[in-house]
Amino acid sequence: MYQEYDYIIAGAGAAGLSLAWGMLQSPLADKNVLVVDADPTPRHDKTWCFWHAGTPPFSDIIHKRWSTVEIGTPEERFSQPVDEYHYYGLRSIDFQQNVLQAISAHDRFHLLENAVTDLTAHPSEQAAILHTPDHTYQAPYIFQSCFRPPGLEEADIRYPLKQHFMGWELTANREVFDASACVLMDFDETFTDGVAFMYLLPWDDTSGLLEYTVFSDRLLRREVYEEKIALYLHNRFGLQPIDYQITREERGVIPMQDRPFIPWYKPRIMNIGTRGGLTKPSTGYTFIRIQDQVRGIIDGLLSEGAPRVSPPSKRRFRAYDLWLLHILYTEPREALDIFFHLFRNNAIDDIFRFLNEDSTLIDDLKIMSSVPYRPFLKAIWKSRRRLREL
Repeated sequence: MYQEYDYIIAGAGAAGLSLAWGMLQSPLADKNVLVVDADPTPRHDKTWCFWHAGTPPFSDIIHKRWSTVEIGTPEERFSQPVDEYHYYGLRSIDFQQNVLQAISAHDRFHLLENAVTDLTAHPSEQAAILHTPDHTYQAPYIFQSCFRPPGLEEADIRYPLKQHFMGWELTANREVFDASACVLMDFDETFTDGVAFMYLLPWDDTSGLLEYTVFSDRLLRREVYEEKIALYLHNRFGLQPIDYQITREERGVIPMQDRPFIPWYKPRIMNIGTRGGLTKPSTGYTFIRIQDQVRGIIDGLLSEGAPRVSPPSKRRFRAYDLWLLHILYTEPREALDIFFHLFRNNAIDDIFRFLNEDSTLIDDLKIMSSVPYRPFLKAIWKSRRRLREL
């Protein structure tokens, strides 16, 4: 026999818990909801960052907000204040504890610590079934972030880039950081197999998270990331290893690829988060797009009785992402030059608006006219077949 729920959420990561939280804050809070994850223990292992205009999601647990963004190129380092799109850092442990506490305090939302072994559809009963090693659960809809969509083949993925990084959270023995400014990209021109940069989130004058981040198709050896971080701390801040204490390490690999949009895992089983293709291909940012998906799901369930499905990006933004991915994958040195011109010639607010896909077509043309056009003409021609598919 199946144990029945109104909705089941398979996976308690950023997407699954965001959906659970959204339901708790909506009229769906009176539904019976099951959240299943093999190990939902909160961990201090990720920092989700995003830019946002207005009040950010989870505003009461935001760890840090920056009102100035710094960019570094081989020729110069410059910073700009942001008026509209502030930059935010949210720690995974704070997010997880907040949502899991809300779930445990609600009598109709339930958290199950168990492995999800399979997800199957039951078309005759218009239901979906979640399997664990010792039980099965049924609901009209399941929202999953556990499994790769079965219709996604390697041949469907174009430009299989990765955003990979390793970082240290550290405390220095003296004041070296500007706590009001995050370093979004401090480019490393010595790296030739992709685009690489340092990323710095200062928590205060003496502590912060520093990551060496790379856009490429191959991961680096651990010691390469470590050597780059240590060298940056020495060259920029004059810090030797004896001058700082590493309190935590953070690592990650984020897909940056052109891939088909596959909203459904199986009938009545919806892909959410990165599994649902929500990671923006050209930047690797996902968190705000997850919140947009959550709103669509809840609005659809309330108004139509079914989750609303819409691609995470409009066609023109998917085209922009496709062109930049082509350049990043085939001509990383040209991509580096594009980034330099982009940040030199535009306000950070305008760049964030464009990357957030809030811009108008006129805004887009202004951004595009500020960067070298030849690489994009080549990318448009080379990706013309894929462009027609879009």
